Amino acid sequence: MRYLFLFLTFPALLLAQNPDIERLGQELTSPQVGIRRQAVIALGRASYPQSVRLLLNTLPNQNNVSIRLEIIRSLRHIAFQRFPGYKQALQALARAADDDFEKDPLVRLRASEALWEAAKKDLLDPVPFLNRNLLDQSQRLRLSAVQMLRKLGTPSTIDPLGRAALDKQQSETIRLKAIEAIGAVSLSDPGVVGRQIAANNRRTTQVLGLPPLIDQNSIERRHFRQIFYLSSIVRDTDNSSTLMLRAIKSMGRVKDKSAIAALQETINNHPSTTVRKQATRVLSHLLAQQYE
Repeated sequence: MRYLFLFLTFPALLLAQNPDIERLGQELTSPQVGIRRQAVIALGRASYPQSVRLLLNTLPNQNNVSIRLEIIRSLRHIAFQRFPGYKQALQALARAADDDFEKDPLVRLRASEALWEAAKKDLLDPVPFLNRNLLDQSQRLRLSAVQMLRKLGTPSTIDPLGRAALDKQQSETIRLKAIEAIGAVSLSDPGVVGRQIAANNRRTTQVLGLPPLIDQNSIERRHFRQIFYLSSIVRDTDNSSTLMLRAIKSMGRVKDKSAIAALQETINNHPSTTVRKQATRVLSHLLAQQYE
C-alpha cells in the first residue's frame, strides 16, 4: 500500500528508482475494491509495456465491472499519450471490444469508443474493428458501429455498411441506419461551382504533367458499390417498404448517374406503387442535377 501511495504521488521518481512495476500487479488481487482501482490507475500512469500486460491479464479475472471499466480508461490513457506500450494498449482495447473475450456490453462499448477516439488521432484504422462489431451480440454495439462508420464516411466503409444493410439477421433499425450511412458516404458532386474548380484543377495538373488529384475511376467504382447495395435492397421483395423507400432516398443522395439505371428499373418493374412513386421523384431530381 505504501508503494502504491508513493507511486500515485511521485510516479516519475519511483519509476526511476524501481522500473519493475510487478509489485503494483500484486495489488490487483487485493480483496479491497478501492486498492484494486488505485492499482489500475497507477499502472495506467506507469505506461510501461508490462503495465499493459498486467492490465490485460487481470481484465477477465475482475468480477467487478467498475474495475474493468477503470482498466479500459487506463489502457486508453496509455494509448492516447503514445507512452511506451501504447501499441500493446491498443491491442488490449481491441480484445476488450471483442465479445469473444469480454462479456459485459458496457465494457465492450467503452473499449470500442476508445478505439474510435484513437482512430481520430490516426493511431489505427477503425474499419476492421467496427466491421467486427457489426456482429456483436449487443444491438447497442452494432448500432454504435454503424453510427461510427457513418461518421468516418470513407469509401472503405461502404462494404461493411452494405453487408449490414443486406443482413436480415440485423434489426430493421440497424438496417435503416446502414442504408442511410451508405447514401452519406463522401458525396462527390460539389455543385456547379465545385465542378468548375475541379475542372480547373484537372487542367492545371495536366499542364504541370502531374497525376490528377482525384482518380475519377475510383469515384465511379465507389458509386457503383453504393448503388449495388441500395438497389439490392429495393429488388428484394421480402424487405419492408420502409427499407426500400429509405434505399431509394439514399440513391438520390449518392448524386451519381450510376443510380439512373437502377431507378428506371424500379419504376418499370417494382410491384409497389409507393416505391415506384418514390423512385420517380428521386430520378427526376437526379436528372435535373445532371443538367445544372
